Amino acid sequence: MLRERVTDAVREAITRGDLEPGRRLTERELVELTGVSRTSLREALRSLQAEGLVERSGPRGLRVAMLTAEVVNELYDVRAPLEAAAVELVVRNASDAQVADLRAVMMSADSGELDDELAATRRFYDLLLEAAGNSILQQMFGSIEARIHALRRVSLRIGGRAEVSRRELMEIIDLIAERDGPAAAAAARAHVLAAKAAALAALGRGPG
Repeated sequence: MLRERVTDAVREAITRGDLEPGRRLTERELVELTGVSRTSLREALRSLQAEGLVERSGPRGLRVAMLTAEVVNELYDVRAPLEAAAVELVVRNASDAQVADLRAVMMSADSGELDDELAATRRFYDLLLEAAGNSILQQMFGSIEARIHALRRVSLRIGGRAEVSRRELMEIIDLIAERDGPAAAAAARAHVLAAKAAALAALGRGPG
């Protein structure tokens, strides 16, 4: 469907950082980016507003949503229990092959390039949710994933955070492989709290 393709294109430009937080969005620029009519573009922007990726700026304008301390706190407070639940379901439902795939993705992430790290992390969560085997949880997590990914791009710029994040995810995978649900869920919550602290620090609003 055309509207969905346009929505995906603009969403991807935001999560890649091509359209940065606070950037004013003009129809002319976005028409050039997507190559579609203004009507389709307006429908897509309404969808992105509902997702929280785009917000009002002035009486008639739109901009890429700002990343504020309030937004970070709200998103990660929702993400923590969702991620812990996902990990517990993976422990219960995932095959050994699916666990091996999770490990392979994170082992491939050690290139030192931010875009590679982000792509691997995104793939990790796609596989994690697939292995959890719960469509409702996948839908709920998907509703915040685009904004989490935009924040991930900010937080992983903190010196050393990418390496620490990778180690945290590898620890979660080890605990999943051991089929230790409570420990894996606790590690997932700890990872989210660390990611939240890094995001706040990157915004200059939290501990460094």
